[in-house]
This record gives sequence, C-alpha cells and structure tokens, in this order.
Amino acid sequence: MESVKLMSPGVYTIGNFGGVKCSNTRVYCDTTTGGGGWLVIQRRKDGSVDFNRDWIDYEDGFGNLNGEVWFGLSGMHTFTNQGQWELRIDYTFTNGTKGYLSYSNFRVGPATEHYSLTISGFDGVTTDPFSYNNAMKFTTRDKDNDRSGSTHNCALNYGGGGWWYNYCSHIGLNHQYNHKYTIALNGQWHPLPFIEIKIRPKDCII
Repeated sequence: MESVKLMSPGVYTIGNFGGVKCSNTRVYCDTTTGGGGWLVIQRRKDGSVDFNRDWIDYEDGFGNLNGEVWFGLSGMHTFTNQGQWELRIDYTFTNGTKGYLSYSNFRVGPATEHYSLTISGFDGVTTDPFSYNNAMKFTTRDKDNDRSGSTHNCALNYGGGGWWYNYCSHIGLNHQYNHKYTIALNGQWHPLPFIEIKIRPKDCII
C-alpha cells in the first residue's frame, strides 16, 4: 500500500488515505506520533466546542479540524469499511501526565447498523476500558441505542455526548468536557482535559 507521508502535522485536503478514495476531504493528519500516518477523528482540549448534540451532527461531523473536532460517523465508516484499521487514543490527566491506549482492530459499521462499533486487540499497561463497548450501536441524546433500557439514555446521563454505549460505559470521550467520569483505568475514574482519537490502516507503510 502506498505510504502516507506528509511534511508536518496539520490539515490537508486529500483524495486518498490508506488506499481509500475520498473526494477532496479535509482531514487533520498526525504525521509524528507513533510513526505517523494517523487521521484524527476526535479531539478535546479546551471545551470550546459543544459535544451535546443530536444524531445528525454526530453523523456528519462538527468542530474545527485544528481545534476540538468530531470527524463524523459517516466518514469513519467510509474509511474503516475498507481494509483493516487500528486506533490510538492519546490523553492527558489533569496533573499533566500523558498516556495512550491502542487497539489493533477498529471499524465503524454503516448507518443501517446505527454505526455499530467493532474494536479489539487492546495493547496497553492499564485495564482495557473500550472493549466493553464492542458491537454496540451509537447513541445520541435524541437516538437511544444503548442497552440500559428505554427510560435511561446514557448520552443524556453524561452531558449529551454521543457514544457507543453498552449499559453506559467505562469510557465516554464525548462526555461533557473534562467530566469526572470520562474514563475508568485500573478501577479509578478520571477526567481528561486533553483527548485525541486517531486511526490509520494497519498495513500503512510509515
């Protein structure tokens, strides 16, 4: 596969990414972390963008590619529906300590499956907070697809942020910004003032 090589991290207009054709799509590419080749699909860093949104916004994407952003479920499906993709989550705790989680298999299903999540192959030194959400459909404040029952919407419970909720979650990176229940690692919940989720094709030459 043709490699993804760019001069520096930033916003680019691309016609092809990891072998997936995409007509003049604007994306943020991380060309340095872990060897580079990453497409950023979510970023939280200052609370400047409201993630308390309806289904259509989460489907289409919103925010600022250079700032806080959600790439959009439709775009995620377009990319991950072809080939095999890996996912990396970089985060910073409130005390400034940085960490990351990585998964060797990531896919977002089509709209007809409510953009269901496939995630596996965790690699990290903490407990795995995300595999609990495997095979879950996406839930937003106006479209409840979680497993907690018709009277309880997990998205609404955490500030309106859409996510692949099960009976809610051990990880919710679109919760209200810096929410105290953003991620559970080794039995302890943490807020996260900085989050960046990124994906790349597994056979990308970097």
